Amino acid sequence: MVSDRPGEIHLNPKIAIFYLAFLPQFTDTDASLAIWVQRLLLGTVVNIMFSSADALCVVLAEKVTHYLKTSGSGSRIAQRMGGGVLVALGLIVALSNQ
Repeated sequence: MVSDRPGEIHLNPKIAIFYLAFLPQFTDTDASLAIWVQRLLLGTVVNIMFSSADALCVVLAEKVTHYLKTSGSGSRIAQRMGGGVLVALGLIVALSNQ
């Protein structure tokens, strides 16, 4: 999470705990590389994979958004889907309070 103050970044400690719990099971104490190097490499690979997936999602979302904004039929479909979701949620709330 980025702070409002310039130059200040807050990191999510859950990610660090995940790496500390998940990555050690993939390190080999008998390997020629030191444990810290193995963990650094594994963490780097995992970060690249997650960042690539995030970047792919951003690119695809931009393409879908562009299509929905420029296409008349796409815009109608998106409006009807959004309206359908709101109606369904309203029905769920109305029926659950009985």
